[in-house]
Amino acid sequence: MQYVVIDLEWNGSYSKRAHCYFNEIIEVGAVKVSEQMQILDTFRSAIRPVVSKKLSGIVTDLTNITAEELEDGTTFMGMMRDLSRWMGKEPAVVLTWSNTDLLVLMENCRFFTGRQEIPFLRNYMDFQIYAQRRMGVDTSQQLGLARAGEMLGIPEDDMSLHRALDDSRLTAAILQKVYDRDSFVDGIMPVDDEFYRRITFKTTLIKDLDDPLVKRSELAFDCPDCGRNMKRKGNWRFRSRAFCAELSCHRCGKKYTGRVQYRLKYEGVEVRKKLTEILPKAESADTAQDPAVTV
Repeated sequence: MQYVVIDLEWNGSYSKRAHCYFNEIIEVGAVKVSEQMQILDTFRSAIRPVVSKKLSGIVTDLTNITAEELEDGTTFMGMMRDLSRWMGKEPAVVLTWSNTDLLVLMENCRFFTGRQEIPFLRNYMDFQIYAQRRMGVDTSQQLGLARAGEMLGIPEDDMSLHRALDDSRLTAAILQKVYDRDSFVDGIMPVDDEFYRRITFKTTLIKDLDDPLVKRSELAFDCPDCGRNMKRKGNWRFRSRAFCAELSCHRCGKKYTGRVQYRLKYEGVEVRKKLTEILPKAESADTAQDPAVTV
């Protein structure tokens, strides 16, 4: 098994053909790494844009890529052929820092071929999640690639970050630092039809309490002090991305704001609950932050 780290740079522009904004890939970089964590080879390809030859100011400022630099680039399909040949026939796990690059690659495959499947993709890992777990960083917050390299003490003196090949090199250096074979194998996802359904599923908020996926029992809150079920004052209202209502404990005499958020994910409904105590005005004026209890 070998590991292939891939990074992309793209230009966002409006496509008349697709009638929407499209992230057109303009540069691809990749690094091939052995199971012994040795760098085997590198790959870089510049892609000549066809949707919009004008690069956005954000792309130019961030990457220093110029339109002139891309004039002699290959086509998207030419890059895909070259990348497939470079990867070879040996089984490989493709790694990207977060799945954003993978989604953009799928978007380009759909645009240019009509199919979102990536021909050379057989096994995949969102390496950002794996690296953050190995580094002890909470995965609910996305850690930037440059920050991860800085935390691991990886020098960036000879790298131009936000260029595809150098970002791939930095990702490979992070892989060398955090790699553990047993835990790594557990994080590899085989690429099949379910994989594509899962990765393209868009998490949505449920905003209707009458939705059959909403369990009313999940709207109940117990007092954090005495444990008794609290009473609700007024109706649940959807605001700030969650259902909110005022709750009170008759025994303790305390009042709270209860928040319940329902997120429909591929695996099912995720429920997030939070209680924030409502302090008397005189007390709240002297308190910088209301104490909150997450349930």
